[in-house]
Parts: sequence; structure tokens; C-alpha cells
Amino acid sequence: MQSPIKLIKTYASFVKLAHTVFALPFALTGMIVAYAVPTRYIYILPGPDGTGMNSGSFDQHVPFLWTLLLLILLCMVGARSFAMAVNRILDRKIDAKNPRTAVRELPAGAMTLTQAWVFVVGMAVVYFGACAVLSDVVLALSPIPILLMLLYPLTKRFTWLCHLVLGMSLGLAPVGAWVAVRAMAPDGNVEIAATGVLPDFMLAARAKVVAIVDTQWSGLGWESVAESLPWLLGGAVMLWVAGFDVIYALQDDEFDRDHKLKSIPARFGRKGALWISRLMHLFSAALFFAFVWLLLNPASVGGMDTRQYTEIATWVWAAPCVMLVGMIYQHSLVKHDNLKRVNLAFFTVNGVISVVFGGIFLLAWLLY
Repeated sequence: MQSPIKLIKTYASFVKLAHTVFALPFALTGMIVAYAVPTRYIYILPGPDGTGMNSGSFDQHVPFLWTLLLLILLCMVGARSFAMAVNRILDRKIDAKNPRTAVRELPAGAMTLTQAWVFVVGMAVVYFGACAVLSDVVLALSPIPILLMLLYPLTKRFTWLCHLVLGMSLGLAPVGAWVAVRAMAPDGNVEIAATGVLPDFMLAARAKVVAIVDTQWSGLGWESVAESLPWLLGGAVMLWVAGFDVIYALQDDEFDRDHKLKSIPARFGRKGALWISRLMHLFSAALFFAFVWLLLNPASVGGMDTRQYTEIATWVWAAPCVMLVGMIYQHSLVKHDNLKRVNLAFFTVNGVISVVFGGIFLLAWLLY
């Protein structure tokens, strides 16, 4: 029987905990811009006699809450760990046949299938529990990323577009964080629609969060889902992830063809796959730049320039530049006839640029 410490290390390796750096910085960026961009503009006009309060406009931002940050982190960790664990379970027989993946926990016997399923259930409870505390909007949308994550390990059985499905599941992270922040307490309504559905302790936690927020602002509810800004960031992340997943899959192109598995390298060869990856990253970079441009140049409200109300420093332009440079660099590391530096390109480079990207947004917001 494994010791508790060894078991924790096994689970951390099982879900590749270090790979959280691919999605977490973008989820936190989604949260940061949700705070930086105002939710409404309130216009105040002087009285009929021209006296009283001066005319002007006042922007309304979501007040920062540590509780909200904790809940978003729980959602992120729960969803990503759930996805990785399910992927490992469904692929365990394939992994056992591939020399590169045979050392993974399930095929190697370091973890039992029962332990893996217990972990999956636990992470699902963490994810859905945190979503339930956040808001009705987040809870209603919560099955979507889970369904995508369940679909991803199956797609390689029937389509080479599997890389885009993985990208979509990670691209939803910043969108989910944005909605979590801006959908809270819609229209000042603190009624808990899930009464009788959620456990009492979840209702109590949610009522406490909503009550704190409701005293300071009026949320957007379902309107937050239709805002374009987080979808630009989500699209950029989707193509970035899909592009580097194609690079990672180069290692298994022959194995995939031999076992009738679908992937872009198996379908188009290494040269073709690298060109497709480059195109994905080109469009990803374009979306990263478009995202920052829209963040700093929001649409006017009531004919007024609203840029002054975006609470983030303009040097945040450095963030998409970092992503562009990082994507160019990783493509310089990998050649169709030399895959020795795939892991450097896949993990090290992408891990560094994602953390730097999130760090730039954090500093640009805090130092504004």
C-alpha cells in the first residue's frame, strides 16, 4: 500500500499537474479583464435649474473578492484534473501498446483503475460544487466544458480534428472565468434559484458571496456570456493549444497510423502537420493581438469614449508579443526530420510564455 505522500505524487503525475500552466494563466487573465472592463456606465445630469450634481458619467466595475478567486481556481483545477484523468482512463489500453506512454501510471500498474475513477469523481465534485456556489449562469453552463473533455479522448478514434477539440476545452477557461466574475448577482437579485437543489452548505456559501457583491454592484447575468472580449481570448488559446498539440503528436505519427488512430501528423505527415501548426499559431497570434486591441479600445457607450474606464495599463501590449515570439521560437526548435527538442518546444516554451502572459496582465491591472 502506498504512503499518503507517494499517493499524492502518483496522482500529481497521473494528471500531469505541471501542465496546469497551459490553461491557468489564461483563466486568471479572463478573470482580470472581467474586473478591468466596466459592466455599466451611469450618466448623471444636472437638475432642471442647472444646479446640484455636475453632469458626468461613472463606470461600474466588479469589486474584487478573494472568495471569487478561490472558486475560480477550484473550477479550473477540478475541470482540468477531471479531463486528464478521464483521458488516461480511456486511453490506458492504447498507452500500454505505445513504448512512449507505457510508463504512465495505469498501464505501468502504479495506480489501479478504481483509484483513477475515485479521483475522477472527486474532481467532478470539486468542479461542479464550485460552479454551483458561483452563480446559476455558471452552473447552467458547467456541463459544456466537461462534455468537451469527455469527447476529446474519443475523437482520435474517428477524426484528425482531435487537436481542435482539446484546444476548445482549454479555450473555454478564460471565458468561464469572465462569466464567473461578471454574471454574479444579476440585476441586483440575491434570490437563490437553486434552493432545494443544492445542499444547504453550498446555498449558504453562495448567499454569502452574492450578498457581498450585491451591496456594491449590479451584475450582468446571462449578458456576460454574449460579450465578445473573452471569446477572442478563448479563440486565441484554442488555436495556440491545438497548434502545439500537433507538434507533440509528431512523436506518435507512425504509431497512430499503425493502430488506425487519427491525428494531423498521421493524416498529413510531419511536414504537412508542421505547416498546419504554423497556420494555427499565426491565427492564434492575430486573435491575441485583436483581444488586447479590443480590451484597450472598447466600443463607445452613448457616444462617449470609454477607453478611459478600462482599468489596465497600455503596456499590456507586451503580452501578445510574448506569445508571438514564443510560438515562432518553438517552431524553430522542431523539424520534420528532427524531433529531439519536441519536449522543449511543447512544455518548456509554452509553459514559460503562458506564465509570462498571465503575469503581464496581472501587473498591468495591479499597477494601473
